[in-house]
Amino acid sequence: MAFNSLAVSLEWKLNNLILRRGASVLMIEAANVQVLRTLKEKNEFNEFFRTKALVNREARRVFEAWERKDTGLLEKLFGEMNA
Repeated sequence: MAFNSLAVSLEWKLNNLILRRGASVLMIEAANVQVLRTLKEKNEFNEFFRTKALVNREARRVFEAWERKDTGLLEKLFGEMNA
């Protein structure tokens, strides 16, 4: 299933995951993408994504704002990583 969100767009660039909404951009670095791809349990994935892949408080705040627009966003990212 392809990634589909009305809140953000997703693109891959040099194994980095880039999430974009308007002028806001979050990049998940390739090293963190590799780890995320190995996590098959949703709770492990969510924990790593929130605490490590989102590298600072500002990134977490941006992502949380996007989640308010698309409550299934993290679930969709989990699906994308395990596709």
